[in-house]
Amino acid sequence: MARKFEQKILSFSTTIRNPKRIPNFLKILSIFENQILTNEIILKIVKNVINAKIYYPQQLMNLHPNLKDIFQSEDGFSDDELEFIVQNSEQNHKEKGFEKGWESRFDTWYKLMKEFGFCYYQKNKKILISNTGKMLINSIKDDNSIDDEIVSNVFLNAMSRYQVGNPFKKNSNLTTPFVLLLKLIEKLHTCDPNSTGIYRDEISILLCYPNNNVNELFATILNLRNEIYKISKLNFGYSDEFIYEKCLKLLNSTNETRFKISQITGEAIDEYIRKMRITGLISLRGNGRFLDFNKNEMVKINYILSKPIPQYENFLNDNDEKAFEFYKYMSQIDENFTQRQETEETSQNIKLQSLEKFALNYDKNFIKDELLITCSKNKKSDDMVLKLIDKPLRFEFLTSIILKQAFKNAEILPNYICDDEGIPIRFASGNKADIIANDKKCESYIEVSLMAGRIQVANEIIPIERHLLKNIENSQNKKIKFSIFVAPQIHDDVKRYVDFSKFDKNIDILCFSSDDFIKKLENTDELFDMCLNSI
Repeated sequence: MARKFEQKILSFSTTIRNPKRIPNFLKILSIFENQILTNEIILKIVKNVINAKIYYPQQLMNLHPNLKDIFQSEDGFSDDELEFIVQNSEQNHKEKGFEKGWESRFDTWYKLMKEFGFCYYQKNKKILISNTGKMLINSIKDDNSIDDEIVSNVFLNAMSRYQVGNPFKKNSNLTTPFVLLLKLIEKLHTCDPNSTGIYRDEISILLCYPNNNVNELFATILNLRNEIYKISKLNFGYSDEFIYEKCLKLLNSTNETRFKISQITGEAIDEYIRKMRITGLISLRGNGRFLDFNKNEMVKINYILSKPIPQYENFLNDNDEKAFEFYKYMSQIDENFTQRQETEETSQNIKLQSLEKFALNYDKNFIKDELLITCSKNKKSDDMVLKLIDKPLRFEFLTSIILKQAFKNAEILPNYICDDEGIPIRFASGNKADIIANDKKCESYIEVSLMAGRIQVANEIIPIERHLLKNIENSQNKKIKFSIFVAPQIHDDVKRYVDFSKFDKNIDILCFSSDDFIKKLENTDELFDMCLNSI
């Protein structure tokens, strides 16, 4: 019997929060494409996922340091070790249609990918990988890094189609959240040409809204703004309680246990913004308080706005036939979203101007603290903007700012792609360094990574060495050239390899833990000072 669809808040699975992890999960699943999904196949997939080191069984690893060391190295696990991990990692987890344990863990990993149309599976049915799923797999480069532009385009394709009322969510709200957001922002701009978009607290209304009637939604938002101004005498003076009350009414519920205020006014908003930002079409304004059009992407935005909001009531059924039908619908490709674009010079100018602004406006100690938070596995940022940027990209952003603050006379050129406010959206494609720092004497190539363990040598240092040699060989100037590698901790093998590289090739690769990097910058005025101990 099909389960009843109910009004619920829009939520996305956060099991795989960073979209760059999805291609590697799909690559492993694709090994078993067209095979019947059995318990045996699931366990093979689980072992492959663990061996690829994209899932960390923390509790067991903490009990077995030898396995933890292998996980943090470039070495793989043996078959016996993988069997031991699977047999001894308790998975107290149960998902519908799957046995408790690793079967349900598998479903948790791949559930969002199925909902977005990247793959399809059911127990005892064939595993399928869609064309969009294969595009994500093809985003994995030869060096195992991910082409962020492909990931962004595939997510834009998915989000432009995705509707809340689908067989996997059992949510009766008939909204297409991303397109509805764009249509609402368009209405706000039509009403007020100086509009900065939708206020962060108002996103809760979108999360609970029952349909795609943008005119009614627009009126609701305007009424909220007028009402709160009368109460607080402040524009956008919303309290969490005020918004929460409005959302419960939209959900036709008084159940504060099921619909928690912390979720509706906090966690769900953050995850919603992250998903919308992956598309590249949404900018953060007012220090993260507003969502607006990314004016660098108006061609794609106008294309979406020119079409009706897609909506299909026939997906309000969770039987197998409708689930597969929704997968087929979600996996369709719109070529308008999947074409590569050249980065315009205006975007580069915005990035550099904004970096200058961030370096001036952000307190140095704040940037240092946030950089250390980013390098910590257990700490979270409370900053309205920074917490919405995935940690690897945030690391590059904060490093660019701290370099700009340290070297007043140097040109700092980060390589990330940003919105029209200069806030990073994704990593850039190509073989450039994360950051290039130039002054009259030096040309430095800075690479940052949250990667830990011996694997730093193979995945980071060897490519850094290769790129530095190539840059020196192709150089048109006589500046001193060196590379800098920054990570939370530097493995001893990295230090040995860098020393050998200096001896063998006479090149300088300077390696700093995040703590040491900050201390070095505190006592350094020029780029040349960074390498005084090496040259």
